[in-house]
Amino acid sequence: MPIDYFHITTPPVVAYVNHLHVPDIEGEDSDDRYKITILIRKQDSDCIKAIVDASHAAAQLEWPDSWDNVLNMPLHDGIDKCATWDQLADYLMCTFHSYHPPLLQMPDGSIMPRSVDISIGASVRVFGAMGGIIVNGEKTIDCYLSGVQLLSDSPMAAENTTVYDRVEQLIDRYLPWR
Repeated sequence: MPIDYFHITTPPVVAYVNHLHVPDIEGEDSDDRYKITILIRKQDSDCIKAIVDASHAAAQLEWPDSWDNVLNMPLHDGIDKCATWDQLADYLMCTFHSYHPPLLQMPDGSIMPRSVDISIGASVRVFGAMGGIIVNGEKTIDCYLSGVQLLSDSPMAAENTTVYDRVEQLIDRYLPWR
């Protein structure tokens, strides 16, 4: 039976970990998918409500006769990942993923070149869908990635923005012997 999807466009959120130009194929948590994990401030009730409402709508589409509030939701508390980055305690996290390359856009709506990376802390908008699936016998809402629009770059990215730093980063990325 096909999954019914509920489409969503997030309000502006913060980019965290992403694999947007190539799928995640390295590391113990890799899943061979394109993906982005977004951060939502715990005080951003409008954004949290939009994701929770979309999750509930997806659940109602998938299980119209047995819809209830017992779901594994896509929002996870960042406090569980604080060992990685202390500021995560202030956020909720949500990961969107896809087996297909997402549409990537610049702030003006133009196509993002492969030379542009979305860094941690950048402001983005995510386009995707949510669908209900059964995982280990439990109703779960999964987030599917269609596209990402960069709204503004991370303040952290501005620290290394000289021409020389960017050239050095490109050389490090493309030279196999480095």
